[in-house]
Amino acid sequence: MERMISKSNITNVANKTQADICLDYSTPDLTETSKVLIYGFLIIVMVLTIALNITLIVKINLNPKHKLFTRFFLTSLASVDLCVGLIIMPFNIMDGLYDLRHLFGSKTCALLNSVDVMLSTSSILHLSILTYERYIALCKTLSYGIKCNKKSMKIFCCLNWILVIIISFGIILPGYHETGIDFSVLKCIYSSANSCVHVFGVYYAVISSVISFFLPGVLIICFNIRVFKHVRFQSQYRRNILGIKVRHRIRTVRQSQSMRVARTIAVLTGCFFLCWLPFFTVNVLSGFINYKIPFTFEFIVLWLGYCNSAMNPLLYLLLEGKSCIGKS
Repeated sequence: MERMISKSNITNVANKTQADICLDYSTPDLTETSKVLIYGFLIIVMVLTIALNITLIVKINLNPKHKLFTRFFLTSLASVDLCVGLIIMPFNIMDGLYDLRHLFGSKTCALLNSVDVMLSTSSILHLSILTYERYIALCKTLSYGIKCNKKSMKIFCCLNWILVIIISFGIILPGYHETGIDFSVLKCIYSSANSCVHVFGVYYAVISSVISFFLPGVLIICFNIRVFKHVRFQSQYRRNILGIKVRHRIRTVRQSQSMRVARTIAVLTGCFFLCWLPFFTVNVLSGFINYKIPFTFEFIVLWLGYCNSAMNPLLYLLLEGKSCIGKS
């Protein structure tokens, strides 16, 4: 009798846990006023993302004063972020309003989620490539023509797209991203979710997050540290060695330009981590805590990541206005 009660209690606890997961992934009921405010704000973010990236693409290519490597990857980054504004943001807005999973089916959700992962990852990898280019331009000036030429540009571009296509379409469409998730949990989430939610197994979440964010993030930090050290060394050198008054004014201008470069890179890096770190932290932790993170919180950190596609062109336009992007 005690064993039967014990088994019954275990079953009830398991069912309760599963019910909690289902509840966490159900879309909250919103009043019409709340929907207008929330999705109206998201539409504004979407429009700004599109407008800023189009402005950046036009400005870069109408005034070709930048180095080819810089111009190519800035244009490519803006194009990727533009696609986020044209495809991913509208998809998520429509999904939240009209439940696209039930309208078009799970395969359409998997396709659009693959595009989402591909574009978001490509945007992050573009930032790391541009950080590397700024590091070479400032710290390894003499080797710039060797390390940032047409050949290396093509190699970086091919590696970027091969990598993002593999970790998005190559894994999500066949369903390998769900490896490690208990079938009952998976069924519960998909049956209760009123949208095309991202549900990743622990293995895929860890591997894709390392490739998409943590490894590029470490590279970006390392390159930025080297840039700051270089700028500081140059500043000290000019203060200690150059004592001629005629040259002092010219050197001071160059020093201030270098400091602006360093400060702008710090702002870009800070914005990058502010936008994407919460999402990838949640993405990794979710599987380890049995997918108990509420849908609302995941929705917020996801859109915070999308906002980086609006911040990228805005910050680069400000950067260009201060003449800090590499010039030919």
